[in-house]
Amino acid sequence: MLLLAVNAADQVEDHICSEGPDGEQICETVYSKSDIYDNTPDSGDEDDDDEWPECMDMDEECDALADKGECENNPGFMKYECAESCGTCDDFDAAYEALNDGSGDGPCTDKYVECKNWAAMGECSFNPGFMEVECERSCMGCFEDTNQFGVHQELPDDDNEDYEATKEIIQNTIEYMKRIWISSPENNRISYKCRNMNEECSYWAVDQCGDEHESAEYMESNCAPACQKCHMLDRALTCPIEEGNELAFQPGGLNALFEKIVDNADGNGEYLKYTPKALSRPKMKKDGTPAPGVEEDGPWMVVLDNFITDEEIEAMIAAGHKKGYARSSDVGVENPDGTHEEDVSDGRTSENSWCDDELCDKDPVIGPVVKRIAKVTETTVGHSEYLQLLRYEPGQFYEKHHDYIEYQQGLPCGVRMLTLFLYLNDVEEGGGTNFPLLDITVQPKKGSALLWPSVLDEDIETKDFRTDHEALPVIKGIKFGANAWVHTRDYKKAEENECA
Repeated sequence: MLLLAVNAADQVEDHICSEGPDGEQICETVYSKSDIYDNTPDSGDEDDDDEWPECMDMDEECDALADKGECENNPGFMKYECAESCGTCDDFDAAYEALNDGSGDGPCTDKYVECKNWAAMGECSFNPGFMEVECERSCMGCFEDTNQFGVHQELPDDDNEDYEATKEIIQNTIEYMKRIWISSPENNRISYKCRNMNEECSYWAVDQCGDEHESAEYMESNCAPACQKCHMLDRALTCPIEEGNELAFQPGGLNALFEKIVDNADGNGEYLKYTPKALSRPKMKKDGTPAPGVEEDGPWMVVLDNFITDEEIEAMIAAGHKKGYARSSDVGVENPDGTHEEDVSDGRTSENSWCDDELCDKDPVIGPVVKRIAKVTETTVGHSEYLQLLRYEPGQFYEKHHDYIEYQQGLPCGVRMLTLFLYLNDVEEGGGTNFPLLDITVQPKKGSALLWPSVLDEDIETKDFRTDHEALPVIKGIKFGANAWVHTRDYKKAEENECA
Protein backbone atom coordinates (compact mmCIF):
# COMPACT_ATOMS: atom_id res chain seq x y z
CA MET A 1 0.00 0.00 0.00
CA LEU A 2 1.42 3.34 -1.01
CA LEU A 3 2.27 5.85 1.66
CA LEU A 4 0.19 8.58 0.07
CA ALA A 5 1.44 7.01 -3.14
CA VAL A 6 4.68 8.82 -2.48
CA ASN A 7 5.80 7.65 0.92
CA ALA A 8 5.61 11.19 2.32
CA ALA A 9 2.80 11.03 4.81
CA ASP A 10 4.81 12.92 7.40
CA GLN A 11 4.94 15.89 5.05
CA VAL A 12 1.37 15.92 3.75
CA GLU A 13 -0.55 18.95 4.90
CA ASP A 14 -3.90 18.73 3.14
CA HIS A 15 -5.77 18.24 -0.08
CA ILE A 16 -7.13 21.17 -2.04
CA CYS A 17 -10.41 20.18 -3.69
CA SER A 18 -12.65 22.14 -6.01
CA GLU A 19 -15.64 21.44 -8.19
CA GLY A 20 -14.95 20.99 -11.88
CA PRO A 21 -17.09 22.32 -14.75
CA ASP A 22 -19.26 19.20 -14.72
CA GLY A 23 -19.59 19.01 -10.95
CA GLU A 24 -16.75 16.53 -10.58
CA GLN A 25 -14.36 16.63 -7.63
CA ILE A 26 -10.85 17.83 -8.49
CA CYS A 27 -8.23 17.43 -5.76
CA GLU A 28 -4.48 17.81 -5.45
CA THR A 29 -2.16 16.94 -2.61
CA VAL A 30 -0.53 19.87 -0.85
CA TYR A 31 2.63 19.27 1.17
CA SER A 32 4.16 21.20 4.00
CA LYS A 33 7.79 21.47 4.91
CA SER A 34 8.98 23.80 7.61
CA ASP A 35 12.14 24.79 5.83
CA ILE A 36 10.82 25.43 2.33
CA TYR A 37 12.87 28.33 1.09
CA ASP A 38 13.28 30.48 -1.96
CA ASN A 39 16.73 29.92 -3.42
CA THR A 40 16.31 32.60 -6.06
CA PRO A 41 18.66 35.54 -5.54
CA ASP A 42 17.08 38.67 -4.13
CA SER A 43 16.77 41.12 -6.99
CA GLY A 44 15.18 43.84 -4.91
CA ASP A 45 18.42 45.78 -4.41
CA GLU A 46 20.00 47.07 -7.59
CA ASP A 47 23.41 47.18 -5.87
CA ASP A 48 23.33 43.40 -5.30
CA ASP A 49 22.98 42.33 -8.94
CA ASP A 50 26.22 40.35 -8.81
CA GLU A 51 25.41 38.46 -5.62
CA TRP A 52 23.77 35.08 -5.17
CA PRO A 53 23.13 32.76 -2.20
CA GLU A 54 26.16 31.48 -0.37
CA CYS A 55 26.89 27.82 -1.03
CA MET A 56 25.54 25.89 1.91
CA ASP A 57 23.43 22.88 2.88
CA MET A 58 19.74 23.69 2.65
CA ASP A 59 18.61 20.65 4.63
CA GLU A 60 19.68 19.64 8.13
CA GLU A 61 19.94 16.01 6.99
CA CYS A 62 22.51 16.73 4.27
CA ASP A 63 25.51 15.35 6.18
CA ALA A 64 23.72 12.10 6.97
CA LEU A 65 22.42 11.78 3.42
CA ALA A 66 25.88 12.36 1.99
CA ASP A 67 27.31 9.67 4.28
CA LYS A 68 24.72 7.25 2.85
CA GLY A 69 25.95 7.90 -0.70
CA GLU A 70 23.03 10.09 -1.75
CA CYS A 71 25.31 12.61 -3.50
CA GLU A 72 25.89 9.96 -6.16
CA ASN A 73 22.52 8.20 -5.94
CA ASN A 74 20.27 11.27 -5.83
CA PRO A 75 22.04 14.20 -7.51
CA GLY A 76 18.73 15.83 -8.42
CA PHE A 77 18.30 16.89 -4.80
CA MET A 78 21.81 16.68 -3.40
CA LYS A 79 23.80 18.64 -5.96
CA TYR A 80 22.29 22.01 -5.08
CA GLU A 81 20.33 21.44 -1.87
CA CYS A 82 23.34 19.79 -0.17
CA ALA A 83 26.10 21.45 -2.15
CA GLU A 84 28.42 21.90 0.84
CA SER A 85 28.20 18.24 1.92
CA CYS A 86 28.54 16.99 -1.66
CA GLY A 87 31.42 19.30 -2.58
CA THR A 88 29.49 20.80 -5.49
CA CYS A 89 29.82 24.47 -4.56
CA ASP A 90 31.44 25.26 -7.93
CA ASP A 91 28.31 23.98 -9.70
CA PHE A 92 26.11 25.85 -7.20
CA ASP A 93 27.93 29.16 -7.81
CA ALA A 94 28.00 28.65 -11.59
CA ALA A 95 24.25 28.05 -11.72
CA TYR A 96 23.47 31.25 -9.85
CA GLU A 97 26.03 33.24 -11.81
CA ALA A 98 24.32 32.10 -15.01
CA LEU A 99 20.98 33.13 -13.55
CA ASN A 100 22.36 36.56 -12.66
CA ASP A 101 23.90 37.26 -16.06
CA GLY A 102 20.90 35.89 -17.95
CA SER A 103 22.72 32.97 -19.55
CA GLY A 104 20.82 30.36 -17.51
CA ASP A 105 17.73 29.72 -15.42
CA GLY A 106 19.48 28.87 -12.16
CA PRO A 107 19.81 25.49 -10.46
CA CYS A 108 17.87 22.62 -12.03
CA THR A 109 16.95 20.98 -8.75
CA ASP A 110 14.44 19.12 -6.61
CA LYS A 111 13.37 20.68 -3.32
CA TYR A 112 12.66 17.34 -1.59
CA VAL A 113 14.97 14.36 -1.22
CA GLU A 114 11.99 12.10 -2.01
CA CYS A 115 11.35 13.72 -5.42
CA LYS A 116 13.31 11.11 -7.34
CA ASN A 117 11.18 8.26 -5.96
CA TRP A 118 7.94 10.21 -6.17
CA ALA A 119 8.58 10.88 -9.86
CA ALA A 120 9.49 7.24 -10.47
CA MET A 121 6.07 6.29 -9.07
CA GLY A 122 4.19 8.54 -11.50
CA GLU A 123 3.50 11.48 -9.17
CA CYS A 124 4.50 14.07 -11.80
CA SER A 125 1.37 13.06 -13.69
CA PHE A 126 -0.90 12.28 -10.74
CA ASN A 127 -0.01 15.39 -8.69
CA PRO A 128 1.40 17.93 -11.15
CA GLY A 129 0.51 21.07 -9.20
CA PHE A 130 3.01 20.17 -6.49
CA MET A 131 5.52 18.05 -8.38
CA GLU A 132 6.23 20.38 -11.30
CA VAL A 133 7.21 23.13 -8.86
CA GLU A 134 8.93 21.31 -6.01
CA CYS A 135 10.36 18.40 -8.03
CA GLU A 136 11.14 20.24 -11.23
CA ARG A 137 14.28 18.28 -12.04
CA SER A 138 12.78 14.83 -11.56
CA CYS A 139 9.72 15.84 -13.59
CA MET A 140 11.95 17.02 -16.47
CA GLY A 141 10.76 20.61 -16.07
CA CYS A 142 14.39 21.52 -16.60
CA PHE A 143 17.31 19.54 -17.95
CA GLU A 144 20.84 19.15 -16.69
CA ASP A 145 22.00 15.54 -16.95
CA THR A 146 21.10 12.18 -18.45
CA ASN A 147 20.66 10.79 -14.93
CA GLN A 148 17.25 12.48 -14.96
CA PHE A 149 16.01 9.46 -16.88
CA GLY A 150 18.02 6.66 -15.34
CA VAL A 151 21.73 6.15 -14.88
CA HIS A 152 24.13 8.84 -16.11
CA GLN A 153 25.27 7.90 -19.62
CA GLU A 154 28.98 7.44 -20.22
CA LEU A 155 30.82 8.04 -23.47
CA PRO A 156 33.45 5.56 -24.62
CA ASP A 157 37.06 6.70 -25.03
CA ASP A 158 37.32 9.40 -27.68
CA ASP A 159 39.41 7.09 -29.87
CA ASN A 160 36.65 4.45 -29.89
CA GLU A 161 35.07 4.02 -33.32
CA ASP A 162 31.60 4.46 -31.76
CA TYR A 163 32.42 7.62 -29.83
CA GLU A 164 30.67 10.04 -32.17
CA ALA A 165 27.72 7.70 -32.70
CA THR A 166 27.26 7.32 -28.93
CA LYS A 167 27.47 11.07 -28.46
CA GLU A 168 24.78 11.56 -31.10
CA ILE A 169 22.52 8.95 -29.47
CA ILE A 170 22.83 10.75 -26.14
CA GLN A 171 21.86 14.07 -27.72
CA ASN A 172 18.94 12.49 -29.57
CA THR A 173 17.82 10.73 -26.38
CA ILE A 174 17.75 14.02 -24.48
CA GLU A 175 15.41 15.57 -27.04
CA TYR A 176 13.32 12.40 -27.18
CA MET A 177 12.87 12.28 -23.42
CA LYS A 178 11.88 15.94 -23.30
CA ARG A 179 9.04 15.04 -25.67
CA ILE A 180 8.11 11.94 -23.67
CA TRP A 181 7.72 14.04 -20.52
CA ILE A 182 5.19 16.37 -22.19
CA SER A 183 1.98 15.46 -20.38
CA SER A 184 -0.56 13.39 -22.31
CA PRO A 185 -2.59 10.27 -21.44
CA GLU A 186 -0.19 8.14 -23.46
CA ASN A 187 3.02 9.69 -22.10
CA ASN A 188 1.79 9.72 -18.51
CA ARG A 189 1.69 5.91 -18.49
CA ILE A 190 5.32 5.51 -19.52
CA SER A 191 7.45 8.62 -18.85
CA TYR A 192 8.13 7.91 -15.18
CA LYS A 193 9.41 4.37 -15.78
CA CYS A 194 11.31 4.90 -19.02
CA ARG A 195 14.86 4.85 -17.69
CA ASN A 196 18.29 3.79 -18.83
CA MET A 197 19.28 1.17 -16.29
CA ASN A 198 22.95 0.95 -17.27
CA GLU A 199 25.56 3.64 -17.86
CA GLU A 200 26.47 2.06 -21.21
CA CYS A 201 22.93 2.00 -22.66
CA SER A 202 23.74 4.75 -25.16
CA TYR A 203 26.93 2.98 -26.25
CA TRP A 204 25.11 -0.31 -26.71
CA ALA A 205 22.30 1.44 -28.57
CA VAL A 206 24.66 2.17 -31.46
CA ASP A 207 24.01 -1.33 -32.83
CA GLN A 208 21.83 -3.31 -30.37
CA CYS A 209 18.38 -1.69 -30.51
CA GLY A 210 17.14 -3.47 -33.62
CA ASP A 211 14.49 -6.16 -33.23
CA GLU A 212 16.79 -8.65 -34.92
CA HIS A 213 19.58 -8.28 -32.33
CA GLU A 214 19.90 -10.96 -29.65
CA SER A 215 19.83 -8.25 -26.96
CA ALA A 216 16.70 -6.56 -28.34
CA GLU A 217 14.41 -7.64 -25.48
CA TYR A 218 16.85 -6.48 -22.82
CA MET A 219 17.47 -3.17 -24.59
CA GLU A 220 13.77 -2.51 -25.10
CA SER A 221 13.14 -2.78 -21.37
CA ASN A 222 16.36 -1.58 -19.75
CA CYS A 223 17.62 0.96 -22.28
CA ALA A 224 14.32 2.25 -23.63
CA PRO A 225 15.35 5.95 -23.70
CA ALA A 226 18.52 5.22 -25.67
CA CYS A 227 16.55 3.03 -28.10
CA GLN A 228 13.64 5.50 -28.16
CA LYS A 229 11.20 2.74 -27.30
CA CYS A 230 9.47 4.11 -24.22
CA HIS A 231 6.09 3.34 -25.79
CA MET A 232 6.86 -0.37 -25.52
CA LEU A 233 6.77 -0.07 -21.71
CA ASP A 234 3.04 0.71 -21.71
CA ARG A 235 1.57 -2.25 -19.80
CA ALA A 236 -1.73 -1.74 -21.58
CA LEU A 237 -0.03 -3.34 -24.61
CA THR A 238 0.85 -6.57 -22.79
CA CYS A 239 -2.02 -6.46 -20.29
CA PRO A 240 -5.16 -5.42 -22.17
CA ILE A 241 -8.54 -5.44 -20.43
CA GLU A 242 -10.34 -8.39 -21.95
CA GLU A 243 -14.02 -8.57 -22.76
CA GLY A 244 -15.99 -9.75 -19.74
CA ASN A 245 -13.66 -8.11 -17.21
CA GLU A 246 -15.98 -5.18 -16.68
CA LEU A 247 -15.95 -2.62 -13.89
CA ALA A 248 -17.62 -3.87 -10.72
CA PHE A 249 -19.95 -0.85 -10.58
CA GLN A 250 -21.24 1.79 -12.92
CA PRO A 251 -21.62 5.42 -11.74
CA GLY A 252 -23.98 5.48 -8.78
CA GLY A 253 -23.35 1.83 -7.97
CA LEU A 254 -21.21 2.39 -4.88
CA ASN A 255 -23.76 4.70 -3.32
CA ALA A 256 -26.48 2.14 -4.07
CA LEU A 257 -24.42 -0.58 -2.35
CA PHE A 258 -23.84 1.49 0.78
CA GLU A 259 -27.49 2.51 0.95
CA LYS A 260 -28.42 -1.18 0.93
CA ILE A 261 -25.96 -1.77 3.76
CA VAL A 262 -26.88 1.21 5.94
CA ASP A 263 -30.48 2.07 4.98
CA ASN A 264 -31.71 -1.37 3.95
CA ALA A 265 -32.67 0.40 0.73
CA ASP A 266 -33.63 -2.81 -1.07
CA GLY A 267 -35.76 -4.03 1.85
CA ASN A 268 -34.05 -7.43 1.99
CA GLY A 269 -32.53 -6.91 5.45
CA GLU A 270 -29.38 -8.77 4.41
CA TYR A 271 -27.07 -6.45 6.35
CA LEU A 272 -29.14 -5.86 9.48
CA LYS A 273 -27.36 -8.70 11.31
CA TYR A 274 -24.20 -6.54 11.31
CA THR A 275 -25.95 -3.54 12.91
CA PRO A 276 -24.39 -1.22 10.29
CA LYS A 277 -23.55 2.30 11.39
CA ALA A 278 -22.45 5.09 9.03
CA LEU A 279 -19.77 7.30 10.58
CA SER A 280 -19.69 9.37 7.38
CA ARG A 281 -21.87 9.46 4.27
CA PRO A 282 -23.00 11.73 1.43
CA LYS A 283 -25.59 14.37 2.34
CA MET A 284 -27.86 13.37 -0.50
CA LYS A 285 -29.20 9.91 -1.18
CA LYS A 286 -29.10 8.30 -4.59
CA ASP A 287 -32.75 9.25 -5.16
CA GLY A 288 -31.99 12.92 -4.53
CA THR A 289 -33.49 13.16 -1.06
CA PRO A 290 -31.46 14.39 1.95
CA ALA A 291 -29.95 11.76 4.25
CA PRO A 292 -31.54 12.32 7.68
CA GLY A 293 -29.27 13.96 10.25
CA VAL A 294 -26.32 14.37 7.88
CA GLU A 295 -24.93 17.90 7.99
CA GLU A 296 -21.60 17.44 6.21
CA ASP A 297 -21.14 15.76 2.85
CA GLY A 298 -18.59 13.00 3.18
CA PRO A 299 -17.44 9.68 1.78
CA TRP A 300 -19.02 6.49 3.05
CA MET A 301 -17.53 4.95 6.17
CA VAL A 302 -19.45 2.13 7.79
CA VAL A 303 -18.87 -0.03 10.87
CA LEU A 304 -20.20 -3.61 10.73
CA ASP A 305 -20.42 -5.38 14.09
CA ASN A 306 -20.10 -9.16 14.59
CA PHE A 307 -18.70 -9.57 11.08
CA ILE A 308 -16.39 -12.43 12.08
CA THR A 309 -16.68 -15.07 14.77
CA ASP A 310 -14.24 -15.93 17.55
CA GLU A 311 -13.37 -19.16 15.74
CA GLU A 312 -12.57 -17.29 12.53
CA ILE A 313 -10.52 -14.73 14.45
CA GLU A 314 -8.43 -17.44 16.15
CA ALA A 315 -7.85 -19.13 12.79
CA MET A 316 -6.70 -15.88 11.15
CA ILE A 317 -4.29 -14.98 13.95
CA ALA A 318 -2.93 -18.55 13.87
CA ALA A 319 -2.50 -18.29 10.08
CA GLY A 320 -0.45 -15.14 10.54
CA HIS A 321 1.84 -16.86 13.02
CA LYS A 322 2.11 -19.91 10.76
CA LYS A 323 3.08 -17.86 7.72
CA GLY A 324 5.26 -15.56 9.81
CA TYR A 325 4.92 -11.83 10.37
CA ALA A 326 7.50 -9.57 8.74
CA ARG A 327 8.08 -5.82 8.63
CA SER A 328 5.36 -4.21 6.51
CA SER A 329 6.43 -2.53 3.29
CA ASP A 330 4.78 -0.32 0.70
CA VAL A 331 4.61 -0.58 -3.07
CA GLY A 332 7.69 1.30 -4.25
CA VAL A 333 9.22 2.49 -7.49
CA GLU A 334 8.02 0.81 -10.69
CA ASN A 335 10.81 -0.68 -12.81
CA PRO A 336 10.72 -0.55 -16.61
CA ASP A 337 9.69 -4.22 -16.76
CA GLY A 338 6.57 -3.51 -14.69
CA THR A 339 7.84 -5.00 -11.42
CA HIS A 340 7.85 -2.89 -8.27
CA GLU A 341 10.45 -2.46 -5.60
CA GLU A 342 9.37 -2.91 -2.00
CA ASP A 343 9.72 0.21 0.09
CA VAL A 344 10.33 -0.22 3.82
CA SER A 345 9.41 3.14 5.31
CA ASP A 346 9.93 4.71 8.71
CA GLY A 347 6.30 5.79 8.41
CA ARG A 348 5.08 2.20 8.62
CA THR A 349 6.38 0.06 11.47
CA SER A 350 3.75 -2.68 11.66
CA GLU A 351 4.27 -6.33 10.71
CA ASN A 352 2.20 -8.29 8.23
CA SER A 353 1.70 -11.68 6.63
CA TRP A 354 -0.08 -12.47 3.36
CA CYS A 355 -2.84 -15.04 3.72
CA ASP A 356 -2.64 -16.75 0.34
CA ASP A 357 -4.91 -19.21 -1.43
CA GLU A 358 -3.81 -22.38 0.38
CA LEU A 359 -3.53 -20.77 3.81
CA CYS A 360 -6.78 -18.80 3.80
CA ASP A 361 -9.05 -18.93 0.75
CA LYS A 362 -9.22 -22.73 0.85
CA ASP A 363 -9.21 -23.00 4.63
CA PRO A 364 -12.54 -24.35 5.99
CA VAL A 365 -12.68 -21.65 8.67
CA ILE A 366 -11.12 -18.63 6.95
CA GLY A 367 -12.45 -19.35 3.45
CA PRO A 368 -16.04 -18.39 4.41
CA VAL A 369 -14.76 -14.97 5.61
CA VAL A 370 -13.28 -14.31 2.17
CA LYS A 371 -16.59 -15.29 0.52
CA ARG A 372 -18.52 -13.16 3.02
CA ILE A 373 -16.46 -10.10 2.05
CA ALA A 374 -17.29 -10.72 -1.62
CA LYS A 375 -21.00 -11.11 -0.83
CA VAL A 376 -21.19 -7.97 1.31
CA THR A 377 -19.42 -5.88 -1.35
CA GLU A 378 -21.44 -7.46 -4.21
CA THR A 379 -18.27 -8.55 -5.98
CA THR A 380 -16.50 -11.89 -6.38
CA VAL A 381 -13.61 -13.51 -4.50
CA GLY A 382 -11.54 -12.72 -7.59
CA HIS A 383 -11.99 -9.01 -7.08
CA SER A 384 -10.06 -9.08 -3.78
CA GLU A 385 -6.39 -9.35 -3.04
CA TYR A 386 -5.41 -12.08 -0.60
CA LEU A 387 -6.00 -11.00 2.98
CA GLN A 388 -3.17 -9.07 4.57
CA LEU A 389 -2.87 -10.11 8.22
CA LEU A 390 -1.45 -7.41 10.49
CA ARG A 391 0.18 -7.20 13.89
CA TYR A 392 0.96 -3.96 15.72
CA GLU A 393 3.01 -4.13 18.91
CA PRO A 394 3.31 -1.20 21.36
CA GLY A 395 4.72 1.86 19.61
CA GLN A 396 4.05 0.56 16.10
CA PHE A 397 1.97 2.59 13.65
CA TYR A 398 1.28 3.42 10.01
CA GLU A 399 1.33 7.11 9.15
CA LYS A 400 -1.19 8.83 6.91
CA HIS A 401 -1.61 7.12 3.56
CA HIS A 402 -4.17 6.10 0.99
CA ASP A 403 -4.98 2.60 -0.26
CA TYR A 404 -5.49 3.65 -3.90
CA ILE A 405 -2.59 2.69 -6.19
CA GLU A 406 -2.39 4.96 -9.22
CA TYR A 407 -0.49 2.73 -11.63
CA GLN A 408 -3.28 0.12 -11.56
CA GLN A 409 -5.67 2.46 -13.35
CA GLY A 410 -6.45 1.12 -16.80
CA LEU A 411 -5.04 -2.35 -16.06
CA PRO A 412 -7.08 -5.58 -15.92
CA CYS A 413 -6.61 -5.77 -12.13
CA GLY A 414 -8.47 -2.49 -11.63
CA VAL A 415 -7.73 -0.11 -8.77
CA ARG A 416 -8.45 -0.65 -5.10
CA MET A 417 -12.09 0.34 -4.82
CA LEU A 418 -13.01 -0.66 -1.27
CA THR A 419 -11.15 -1.42 1.93
CA LEU A 420 -12.72 -3.72 4.50
CA PHE A 421 -10.60 -3.74 7.64
CA LEU A 422 -11.19 -6.55 10.13
CA TYR A 423 -10.49 -5.93 13.81
CA LEU A 424 -9.35 -9.23 15.33
CA ASN A 425 -9.10 -8.10 18.94
CA ASP A 426 -9.75 -5.29 21.37
CA VAL A 427 -6.72 -3.07 22.07
CA GLU A 428 -6.11 -1.88 25.61
CA GLU A 429 -4.98 1.59 24.54
CA GLY A 430 -4.26 3.28 21.22
CA GLY A 431 -4.25 1.55 17.84
CA GLY A 432 -7.26 3.36 16.39
CA THR A 433 -7.88 3.95 12.68
CA ASN A 434 -7.88 7.70 12.14
CA PHE A 435 -9.24 9.61 9.13
CA PRO A 436 -7.68 13.05 9.64
CA LEU A 437 -9.55 14.86 6.87
CA LEU A 438 -12.84 13.67 8.37
CA ASP A 439 -11.86 13.98 12.03
CA ILE A 440 -12.96 10.40 12.69
CA THR A 441 -11.15 7.74 14.72
CA VAL A 442 -12.40 4.16 14.97
CA GLN A 443 -11.17 2.19 17.95
CA PRO A 444 -10.57 -1.57 17.40
CA LYS A 445 -13.49 -3.75 18.48
CA LYS A 446 -13.08 -7.50 18.27
CA GLY A 447 -15.12 -9.05 15.47
CA SER A 448 -16.10 -5.78 13.79
CA ALA A 449 -15.24 -4.53 10.31
CA LEU A 450 -14.77 -1.04 8.91
CA LEU A 451 -15.73 -0.51 5.26
CA TRP A 452 -14.88 2.55 3.14
CA PRO A 453 -14.26 3.43 -0.53
CA SER A 454 -10.98 4.64 -2.00
CA VAL A 455 -12.70 5.91 -5.15
CA LEU A 456 -15.49 8.24 -6.21
CA ASP A 457 -19.01 7.00 -6.72
CA GLU A 458 -19.33 8.82 -10.04
CA ASP A 459 -16.07 7.35 -11.37
CA ILE A 460 -14.81 4.27 -9.55
CA GLU A 461 -11.37 4.41 -11.16
CA THR A 462 -10.72 7.90 -9.71
CA LYS A 463 -9.19 8.37 -6.27
CA ASP A 464 -11.23 9.90 -3.45
CA PHE A 465 -8.63 11.91 -1.53
CA ARG A 466 -10.90 12.28 1.48
CA THR A 467 -10.23 8.73 2.72
CA ASP A 468 -6.62 9.27 3.72
CA HIS A 469 -6.15 7.37 6.97
CA GLU A 470 -3.57 6.25 9.50
CA ALA A 471 -3.10 3.50 12.06
CA LEU A 472 -2.42 5.31 15.31
CA PRO A 473 0.36 3.95 17.55
CA VAL A 474 -0.54 1.12 19.88
CA ILE A 475 0.12 2.35 23.40
CA LYS A 476 -0.76 -0.75 25.42
CA GLY A 477 -1.43 -4.28 24.24
CA ILE A 478 -1.14 -5.82 20.75
CA LYS A 479 -3.39 -5.07 17.78
CA PHE A 480 -4.32 -7.81 15.33
CA GLY A 481 -6.18 -6.95 12.13
CA ALA A 482 -6.61 -7.83 8.48
CA ASN A 483 -6.93 -5.80 5.30
CA ALA A 484 -9.24 -6.87 2.50
CA TRP A 485 -8.75 -4.73 -0.61
CA VAL A 486 -11.51 -5.08 -3.19
CA HIS A 487 -10.69 -4.02 -6.76
CA THR A 488 -12.81 -2.63 -9.56
CA ARG A 489 -11.94 -5.62 -11.79
CA ASP A 490 -10.88 -9.26 -11.41
CA TYR A 491 -7.64 -8.81 -9.46
CA LYS A 492 -6.70 -12.43 -8.92
CA LYS A 493 -6.93 -13.37 -12.60
CA ALA A 494 -4.83 -10.34 -13.46
CA GLU A 495 -2.28 -11.33 -10.85
CA GLU A 496 -2.07 -14.82 -12.32
CA ASN A 497 -1.29 -13.21 -15.69
CA GLU A 498 1.33 -10.89 -14.10
CA CYS A 499 -0.89 -7.90 -14.85
CA ALA A 500 -1.59 -6.64 -11.33
